Amino acid sequence: RDRYNEITIAAPSSMVSRSSDTYITAKVKAKMFANKILSGLVIKIVTEKGIVYLMGLITQEEAEIATNIARETGGVQKVVKLFKYID
Repeated sequence: RDRYNEITIAAPSSMVSRSSDTYITAKVKAKMFANKILSGLVIKIVTEKGIVYLMGLITQEEAEIATNIARETGGVQKVVKLFKYID
């Protein structure tokens, strides 16, 4: 098993911040669903304070596409990839 330590100690997020994160997640999901290669894949997307976390079991090519989509989405501060790669 792998462990990823992306813990941040910070004050509780505001309602505005959480709403913005939900909107960013929805935009990223919609763009991935519209992509012909990624539309059938299950990629977990979590956004916290503008940082988008991408998780899933996918190929390297799919990971690159998903990462680029997230990076190009407005409001995204950073993208953290937590993928497990398959051949």
